[in-house]
Amino acid sequence: MLQPLANAQTMSAFKKLGFLSIYLMILLSNGVFILTHGQFTWTGVLFAYGVVPLVDALMGKDKNNAAKEDFERLMNDRFFDSVVYSLVYVHLIQLGLAVFAILTYEMTLFQWIGYVLSLGIFAGTMINVAHELGHRSSKTAQFHAKLTLMTVCYMHFFIEHNRGHHVWVATPHDPATARKGQSLYAFWWQSVTGSFRSALAIERRLLEKANVSFWSIRNNMIWAVLLPLLFCGLLTALGSWKAGRLAWEVIPFFFGQSLVAILLLESVNYIEHYGIVRREIAPGKYERVNPLHSWNANHLFSNLVLFQLQRHSDHHAYASRPYQVLRHFDESPQLPFGYPLMILMASVPPLWFSVMDRRLEHWRGYAYDSQHIAQVVREMA
Repeated sequence: MLQPLANAQTMSAFKKLGFLSIYLMILLSNGVFILTHGQFTWTGVLFAYGVVPLVDALMGKDKNNAAKEDFERLMNDRFFDSVVYSLVYVHLIQLGLAVFAILTYEMTLFQWIGYVLSLGIFAGTMINVAHELGHRSSKTAQFHAKLTLMTVCYMHFFIEHNRGHHVWVATPHDPATARKGQSLYAFWWQSVTGSFRSALAIERRLLEKANVSFWSIRNNMIWAVLLPLLFCGLLTALGSWKAGRLAWEVIPFFFGQSLVAILLLESVNYIEHYGIVRREIAPGKYERVNPLHSWNANHLFSNLVLFQLQRHSDHHAYASRPYQVLRHFDESPQLPFGYPLMILMASVPPLWFSVMDRRLEHWRGYAYDSQHIAQVVREMA
């Protein structure tokens, strides 16, 4: 393992620049493909599930939290906003380049699969960017969140995640919380279909409260379905104009990369909340979310690539807290590896259950202890 960085100030500067590491995936998922004229298509997959876990192992973990005296400075540093906002437009450019590429280079089926997976994995990280922006109160941030979600056919996530998941996380009412003993593949169906139904119910209640018809243009769920279709149509039209024929290849590519991104998001949901349940303190009423209610990973490099999404407990306790100041809590249940390696583990259910069910039982040993919970809540404030 590499030696830890010398001091907190050095670590802060390193992490600040480290958040740019997501651009390595852009270079590898599309840049290498275009530079090699369509020959190498699996580089994005190799980066996400090969390079990131390897660098995680070399760099180790990071338990450092921003010092109180640095909090305001980090909150107001526009560098962190510029990274996530710029990625929205880079992603749009990347999709345009992808349309050009698939119409220019001849690929085997194996190369096609690699390209869709590589671009889809990057699109999955863009859902994380949309997640970050979607928790902000500014209309500009929310617009960019919705724009990004449109490119992966998952715009209802904006509705359900904020008004559904964050309310019901770690309870039986949350489709994005995996049950103990539930496989990743069963969870995919539960979360994808359940989240859509939840978003539909939430939007219906909001419209009824505003005395607006369900079939109004103010129904965000209608736009959540229509806008990705229109965007796909736009990409297909541009591709057809470029090729001088109907560019039908754009359609399976667009929906393929969207499906990969969606399943990557739901895989992350699976590992973040597997088996964790809040105490029901009254019928239908649950204890407040605290740092004990999400799985965490403090592996440094994967946290940089994922904008500290792996510090998930603090995010659920304070949803509006920007990624650069999310905190680590020793009391939070800890994953043995970063998210990429945990996703690979989850894809083999017997392996996942053998590792995680023991950790889940250990978590239950202290998560329901009143004194311990009180101490955690005090430290969280």
